[in-house]
Amino acid sequence: MLHSRGELVLMLDADGATKVTDLEKLETQMHALAEKDKDNLSAAMPNGLSLKLSDIEVAAFGSCARLEKQALATRKWYRNLLMKGFHLIVLLTAGPGIHDTQSGFKMFTRAATRKLFTNIRLKRHLL
Repeated sequence: MLHSRGELVLMLDADGATKVTDLEKLETQMHALAEKDKDNLSAAMPNGLSLKLSDIEVAAFGSCARLEKQALATRKWYRNLLMKGFHLIVLLTAGPGIHDTQSGFKMFTRAATRKLFTNIRLKRHLL
């Protein structure tokens, strides 16, 4: 993620649950959110300098929530129980309004990617 060069950086799940055709909707939302922030941030910029999309910190998340009923019917009962427990933990720690944290597209501007992923560390063990 930190080596990306585009204005927008996309992360998606390998299971293919989100349709690639939905990508355009997410990108449209990214541009809309960036435009709102751009007006606020431009006022603080020195004269003559303009912000690019990649300079604005924006993150947007697509959702697979539309598939939830279908998934509940096909999963084992204990996986549904674990999922409900995880959702409760998310509710208690992050508050209401966050429903789908694991599925779908995740899109970030380059500025948001650098801020979010700079401090992530992976522990790798060599065999």
